[in-house]
Amino acid sequence: MYLFVVKVAGPRFMKDRPAYNIDGIIAVYNIAQVTICSYLFITGVTFGWGTKLRFYCEPVDTSSKPLAIEMARWSWMVYMTKILDLLDTVFFILRKKNSQISFLHVFHHSLTLLIVGILARLTPGGHAVLDAAVNCFVHMVMYFYYFITNTFPEYKKKIWWKKYITQVQLVQFAFLVFHNLPTFIQRDCGFPAFAGGMICLENLFLFYLFSKFYVKTYWKTKEN
Repeated sequence: MYLFVVKVAGPRFMKDRPAYNIDGIIAVYNIAQVTICSYLFITGVTFGWGTKLRFYCEPVDTSSKPLAIEMARWSWMVYMTKILDLLDTVFFILRKKNSQISFLHVFHHSLTLLIVGILARLTPGGHAVLDAAVNCFVHMVMYFYYFITNTFPEYKKKIWWKKYITQVQLVQFAFLVFHNLPTFIQRDCGFPAFAGGMICLENLFLFYLFSKFYVKTYWKTKEN
């Protein structure tokens, strides 16, 4: 459905229409994203990593214990935010910002939604919760930047830390790869190897794509 809207329905709908002015909607959306991601980050890192829970190879608790239910509910909420993230592309379409609907953008949203959906369904808790909490922190910073630049465009050129957001994303991808390596290397790891493997492959590919974007946008631009 997402790919159909992005590639077919959206462009066809906007073909003979002027770009919509939806700055107010986008401002509310960005603030909502910052709020939701902040909540998920704070709750995600306070489940007890390093005390009640291991930093890696933490099994998925399928019992009815309060913490297990809470982590499963938290995992479902993270999945819901990935559906909400798809509005980024819808806004690009409505504003006719087609240059921003790149392969990287569409692939990132599609793949993340698919994998987080599988994890929320099959492994709702355990090891991967820490990964998702780190991702929520990155999104919190990212949507705060979007709020500032879209709501106050006069500050867009004055914000010097734009490239550091991409650097933080790259660090995140590297962390997720190394955090999930033990899941299919360590024999007694309690977290499913297939889930850790999916996360590793996803983030290796995203690291490659975002590195290419970073070099093209910041290194080559600076050289030119």
